[in-house]
Amino acid sequence: MPLADLFAGVSVALVVVPQALAYAQLAGLPAVHGLIAAAVAPLAAAAFASSPALQTGPTAMSAVLVFAVLSPLLATGTATYAAAAALLALMVGVVRIVLGAWRVGGLAYAMSGPVLRGFTLGAGVLIAASQVPAALGSGSGEGRLLVAAARALSRPEDWSVGAIATTVLAYLILRAGSRLGPRVPTVLLLAAVVTAVSGLFPGALGPVVGAFPSAWPRLDLALPWHLLPDLAIGAVVIAVVGFAEPTAIARRYGHSGTRWDPSRELIGQGLANLATGVTGGMPVGASFSRSALHHRLGAVTRAGAVITGLTVLALTPAAALLAGLPRAVLAAVVLSAITDLVRIGPVADLWRFGRMQTTTAWATAALVLVFEPRVDVAVLVGVVLSMVLHLAREGRLQLDTEVDDSQGRIRVDGNLWFANAAHLEDEVHASWHRHRQVERWVIDLTRVPHVDVDAALVLARLRAEAAEVGVTLEITGGDPRTSQRLERYAQRPLRGA
Repeated sequence: MPLADLFAGVSVALVVVPQALAYAQLAGLPAVHGLIAAAVAPLAAAAFASSPALQTGPTAMSAVLVFAVLSPLLATGTATYAAAAALLALMVGVVRIVLGAWRVGGLAYAMSGPVLRGFTLGAGVLIAASQVPAALGSGSGEGRLLVAAARALSRPEDWSVGAIATTVLAYLILRAGSRLGPRVPTVLLLAAVVTAVSGLFPGALGPVVGAFPSAWPRLDLALPWHLLPDLAIGAVVIAVVGFAEPTAIARRYGHSGTRWDPSRELIGQGLANLATGVTGGMPVGASFSRSALHHRLGAVTRAGAVITGLTVLALTPAAALLAGLPRAVLAAVVLSAITDLVRIGPVADLWRFGRMQTTTAWATAALVLVFEPRVDVAVLVGVVLSMVLHLAREGRLQLDTEVDDSQGRIRVDGNLWFANAAHLEDEVHASWHRHRQVERWVIDLTRVPHVDVDAALVLARLRAEAAEVGVTLEITGGDPRTSQRLERYAQRPLRGA
């Protein structure tokens, strides 16, 4: 094993421990479940991973999706809620493994860019809002994220000056630390120092994480299986939407000469979720920040992820020392990690490429905020909206009709398919009626990239009708498949057509 992989794996482990605590609480779970996922997920994913760059474990995006699915059903922070999160991880794992086994890894690219950008912006706002109560020292906040943030902001009498100062200072240190280079474990050093200060001055820095039990993973299948129907849609959304992050990471940090296999990666990410599910963890994904750190430290094989998991396991007994860690620090960790998500620029830039894309992105972002906490439903609505707008655009057909004394020509521009074939049929009939003196007509398909079966049948029907109205109809410029279909129809018309 290269020494770079060993160093990178240990370094990522020092970062993921405090992040795991923060993301578990973001998901509405006790901190221990984040540590379990941080230890188990990279070990399981490495067995089948396609990209050596990926670092799998708890992420901000997966945490907010877990909260979105579970919080409307169960009270956060309870044992039942934690068991449901483990069951959700199992379901996500099964969905990803099935998709990977079916070799449909192309689903990684199925969500349109505008939907993904809009969702990312909306989710980033929700994640930031979720940290407002902890950043102000007024508790963790209950209920809907935006409502809890607004309630905390409206009660300055509950604010803790120490917590606010800690959040601001920790955030600035973390942002500055990202510029110091990957060899400095800024997150863990900050957590250790602030925990010590909080111990010396109890309560001065706001509420703390509190004691939590041993994080050693253990097999546990006593899960709330009766919730399977309620979690099904959410599991599919997390499985597909959550896979966008590892897709982006693998494509960005892919090594030259190697090919990333999304179907294989789906299986690897599925195994990671299965492992965290059966050991009491939470749904996981690939972390962009930790994968970037892993890559910058020179890791070249999947062994780095294995080292990360083993190091987290080794650090588990010492994790209890972070019980005195102020929640304000965890808020700063989350805010620092998602700073790049809350950017309007990537959505605003879409305006240069088309209003439809911009509308889809902004609508998806708005839906995430309106449907909160059910952001999984917002994603589904955004995808449907994207498809409807796409179909509306594809349904428009540009028709140019030119007529002289001897001939009429109808030029078609755009894909010709069942949704717009009737438009062409109506135009042809109207042209025949308006220009009764013209006996020869041409439908020019030169600028038509594709003609589906339904549209081909419409063309064949028009050619047959032409003889009945006393005109000659010629269809030119079509691709060979369309010509063959028209010829077969002429020889033997489709029954019932």
